[in-house]
Amino acid sequence: MVTAVLGLDTRPQAMPHFRIRQQRSHSISMRATVAEPVVYTPPQVAAAYDFPQNVDCSGQCIGIIELGGGYSDENIGEYFASLGMAPPTLVAVAVDGGANQPTGDPNGPDGEVELDIEVAGAVAPGAKLAVYFAPNTDAGFLNALTTAIHDSTNKPEVISISWGGPENTWSQASIQAMNRALQDAAALGVTVCVAAGDSGSTDGENDGLYHVDFPASSPYALACGGTRLVVENGQIASEIVWNDGSQGGSTGEA
Repeated sequence: MVTAVLGLDTRPQAMPHFRIRQQRSHSISMRATVAEPVVYTPPQVAAAYDFPQNVDCSGQCIGIIELGGGYSDENIGEYFASLGMAPPTLVAVAVDGGANQPTGDPNGPDGEVELDIEVAGAVAPGAKLAVYFAPNTDAGFLNALTTAIHDSTNKPEVISISWGGPENTWSQASIQAMNRALQDAAALGVTVCVAAGDSGSTDGENDGLYHVDFPASSPYALACGGTRLVVENGQIASEIVWNDGSQGGSTGEA
């Protein structure tokens, strides 16, 4: 029985969900004092959430789905050296002709790819990271996901996805195919974490309606939103929904 025909539409299906921190202007008033946001490293955030410390995750694998860009071994090495940590073991998996192809632009897809690797590798030291590169189409996205779920070589137990798009821009056939794949993952005990977007309740659409981001909105995925975190003495002092207001970024919905 044919349930979906994908691959005929080659338009980009998803976008990376990350933001470059903007420097605040200090020229508003000579008397105004504007505090710069504090930057926490992944281990500091993990410690605030009481993640287990000094755990060796060797033998575990985290799958990461990427639909463009790539990573540089040199950049990854420099980042982990700054944390005093050994870089993770990285495996680039090509899907449908995708490949690790860094553009050299940290504001583009490369920024998403390296951010995903840095966070996952820092909070799960010793884990192998399998990065699945696929074309940014509905078919490429689906095939990257199914390849990761059923990868008998790397066997990821957790899959991280930081790409997505407004649910209304997906065809019903694509949504159903992705949901079936995510349902398979749940049945196999593979947790799939998906970013809920960074454009607020409209998900970047301009029709005046509310929109959720897919595949974060799938009932078979674990949607991950953003918060503004304040840590004092290693403990969470406050945490509210991320909303930069004038900066144009806020956590999405799923």
